[in-house]
Amino acid sequence: MEFLDLIKQRKSIRKYKKQPVEAEKVAKIVEAALRAPSSKNLQPWEFIVVTDERVITRLAQTRLKSSYFLEGAPLAVVVCADPGKSDVWIENASIVATYISLAAESLGLG
Repeated sequence: MEFLDLIKQRKSIRKYKKQPVEAEKVAKIVEAALRAPSSKNLQPWEFIVVTDERVITRLAQTRLKSSYFLEGAPLAVVVCADPGKSDVWIENASIVATYISLAAESLGLG
C-alpha cells in the first residue's frame, strides 16, 4: 500500500475487537516506533506495551476527554518521553505516536 493511500484510509477507532494483537504485529509496531525521527537523534522516549485489560481500563480513565477511547482496546502503547534528554520531547513523542498509529493502520489494526 502506498503511503498516501494509508493516510487517506486511516480513521480514529473507538470500538475494538476483543481479540489480542498478535506478537508479530506488536513487534512491527515497536520497530516502527524505534525508527521514528527525533531531534538530534536523541530518541528521548521509552515505550510501554500494555495488554492487561485492567491496566488499559485505568489508562482510559486518566484524562477525562482524551483517553476514554482506550476502553476495551486489546493493546495500548504508552509513549514516555524524558524532558531532560531533549528540549523538544513533546514534538518527538508526537512524531513517534504518529508512527505507531500509522504502523497499526498498515497492519490492519485501525
